[in-house]
Amino acid sequence: MCRFSNILAKEINFKISALLMTMRRLSIILFVVSFTSLAYSNNFAAKAKPIVIMDGSNNSRTCLYEGKAYSLGAVILVGSVYLDCVPEKQIETDGRLMWEKTTLEIIEES
Repeated sequence: MCRFSNILAKEINFKISALLMTMRRLSIILFVVSFTSLAYSNNFAAKAKPIVIMDGSNNSRTCLYEGKAYSLGAVILVGSVYLDCVPEKQIETDGRLMWEKTTLEIIEES
């Protein structure tokens, strides 16, 4: 009976060790994969962050990017991201404007 329990204990110990090694490998792979996506990300391509101001001198609404003023509906390309100058709150007709990430659809004319 003692010999059977020793063999059983060794088998259990071996299986636990194998499971721990598998989990360690999986955690290393997940760690590497999580940093790989950061390395290939284009989210940090824009150096200057767009800002929005209300021009108080003539009450016009503008979106600013790199010192240039853009009006409502303007679309600019920053890195690989298109930004659209849109109202901050859809319910307001004279409120602030903001840059919103957008996808650009190209329509071909016939």
